[in-house]
Amino acid sequence: MGRRKSHGSSKSKQHVTHQRQLSLAKRNEINALCEKLFVLSINSAYVTQLWDNYVEISTILEKVKRLEEMKTESPKRSQGIGQFINWLKENGANLDGASVAEFPGYDLGLKAERNFQENELILRIPRGLIFSTHNAAPELIAILNDPLIQHMPQVALAIALLIERHKENSKWKPYLDILPTTYMTVLYMTAADMIELKGSPTLEAALKQCRNIARQYSYFNKVFQNNNNAVSAILRDVFTYERY
Repeated sequence: MGRRKSHGSSKSKQHVTHQRQLSLAKRNEINALCEKLFVLSINSAYVTQLWDNYVEISTILEKVKRLEEMKTESPKRSQGIGQFINWLKENGANLDGASVAEFPGYDLGLKAERNFQENELILRIPRGLIFSTHNAAPELIAILNDPLIQHMPQVALAIALLIERHKENSKWKPYLDILPTTYMTVLYMTAADMIELKGSPTLEAALKQCRNIARQYSYFNKVFQNNNNAVSAILRDVFTYERY
């Protein structure tokens, strides 16, 4: 699921769209680590030991991320603005007097190119351009009976985004190319960062969030590795923790 790092890095301004296929040895090692990860993330015994659980999960995830790190970098998001605007207009969007621009320290945002009157319409976006599981990733139908997909709409949307990102000739490519690649969430915090939350009411929620995402990642890794359907065919070799 989408995340943004709280500290700047060159990677946060670049999209990663290609990945070489992992060796069989690395794939087997990742699968074994995911089995451990899944057990840790569903073990009810850890409900009263969330911190210890978090440390164990984080240790395994660091190993997983090192094994999965076979990425290549592509251009900055800002380089896709022109193509994105053209795509919007070609598909019926109206953004007269507004543009997408890069704001120093704030990444991309909406910029007014003229003065707007109070209550004046700024954007008109057709419903068909709103990314959702209803109008994107028809391949998702292959796993609609999956319990996580059925009961967690945000998970279904995340998988739909990954499908469209990695399948050939996606109509959503201009949109996907300007999406943030990272976000400011607890998923990017280190154990040292988390320690700063001790004594805060937000710590428990943060630890549970990390645990839940680890569970979802390890679960879907197994699903994509062990099934032959349209979704697995697209995501089997490209699904990673960082991308999820």
